[in-house]
Amino acid sequence: MNPYVTYQRQTTPAWTRIDMLLALFDGSIDRCEQALAAIQRQDQHTAKNLLVKARLIVLGLASGVVPDGDPVTTTMLQLYEYAQHALGQGTVEDVRGALNVLRILREGFQKIRAEAIDLERRGLIPPISSSTSTVQMLA
Repeated sequence: MNPYVTYQRQTTPAWTRIDMLLALFDGSIDRCEQALAAIQRQDQHTAKNLLVKARLIVLGLASGVVPDGDPVTTTMLQLYEYAQHALGQGTVEDVRGALNVLRILREGFQKIRAEAIDLERRGLIPPISSSTSTVQMLA
């Protein structure tokens, strides 16, 4: 059977929202670490490509934040903006700064994972729709 058809027939999504977020953070962190290694071995072409991918993932993360004026929301958007800018600079110091922010945010989401899964299962957080394609950015 076609794997896509099998996926569409699932009654519950294979991913929870929080697991999707954690995977996106993992993807951006991994690309930043690889970019740092490429910068240190003076492979600028590889570093640039990896930083572009990391920036795309950060943009995906930021796009999921609804700017509603809440201080937490505003801070999240500012942190994503910082990471985006720092990755665009592409220096070792800037990439390390972005990496630090991304790791701290990931750690925070990891700490609330169990509660987020419970809220999603109880319907208080809507599940990921079948049209969600953010995971494609990890490729």
